[in-house]
Amino acid sequence: MANLFDYVDWRGDLSFEQVPLNQIDALMFAHITYAIFDGLVPEDFSKGITLAELEPVFKAAPDYEKRTDVGYLINKKTTELLFRCAESKRFKDVKICGMRSIFDEVKREQFAAVFYSFGNTKIISYRGTDDTLLGWEEDFNLAYLDEIPAQADALKYFKDAAAAFDGDFIIVGHSKGGNLAVNTAVRCGEELQKRISMVYNFDGPGFPKDFFASAEYKAVEKRISSVYPEFSVVGMLFNHPKKYQIVDSTEKAVMQHDALSWQLMGADFIQKKRFSSGSTIFNKGLNKWVEGLEKDQRKVFVGALFDVINASGVRTIEEMQKNVLPSSARMWAAYAALDKNTKKEVRQILGLFKESMESALPVVKLIGR
Repeated sequence: MANLFDYVDWRGDLSFEQVPLNQIDALMFAHITYAIFDGLVPEDFSKGITLAELEPVFKAAPDYEKRTDVGYLINKKTTELLFRCAESKRFKDVKICGMRSIFDEVKREQFAAVFYSFGNTKIISYRGTDDTLLGWEEDFNLAYLDEIPAQADALKYFKDAAAAFDGDFIIVGHSKGGNLAVNTAVRCGEELQKRISMVYNFDGPGFPKDFFASAEYKAVEKRISSVYPEFSVVGMLFNHPKKYQIVDSTEKAVMQHDALSWQLMGADFIQKKRFSSGSTIFNKGLNKWVEGLEKDQRKVFVGALFDVINASGVRTIEEMQKNVLPSSARMWAAYAALDKNTKKEVRQILGLFKESMESALPVVKLIGR
């Protein structure tokens, strides 16, 4: 079986003029956007460098070692994949510019986007959730906010790019980046929707049911491609598009979220007919739980959860993983310090979660038929 590295080896000697962009190329752009080239890529849309030019700049950066550490949850080979692309005929002349990165502790926002181009092809890629706890907190805020800050900035980014360039755009993103891509395409307005040729959503969190019933969504629905691994958790949060592909992965359970584990055959994904039973059970229970809560309950729960998590004193999941005992002790102390009413509500909400998961178990019988 093959992955994105094998794809570069196989397809890397063929230019985009010889073989046009496909969904595997779209995933490639979405994934290499996780590489920490912030500050190395021009912020201005009018100034760009090629991937081949970026590689030596990246390697010469004084904080090179720190940049290659993409965190606990992002594949450690991400920077290597960027360099492999930079050395291939297919990707080396792709220009990259418009680097925008926001980490705002006041707004509780983690956002990054970059612009790729070659020939007449223009690609906006939104970075998914990074290793920071703040980034994950913003994702959880999707449960009760009508719009998270990253969605607002993703929409602004597209409008800025559309003002800087003529022609049509492809929008891509993995994880939260996939959510931002779909949300931008739906909420950008009728005129800008006409300038979107394709949207690629790779295992991005979903939306409320009424999102998919809107006229704005229907206007771009046929141009949205959604891809999920066999065991999808992130992509199955809330509600997702009716049309999608399920891809095979070499990883287990939630780690299938890693796009470098997704399996390819040539320029196509190796597809599965259905989600795994474990994924189906978990997500049926999780979504039933979320939908059964009022928005105020979701807000209280997410707020209390991250008050406790942030009390750990660490900023990233990797730091937490390396400091399990002291982090756990601080979190336990933070939970104990919650006011009586909040603790009571949290326990009630967790009780509802247990009931929702237990009610989902009968799904196993249906899957086995």
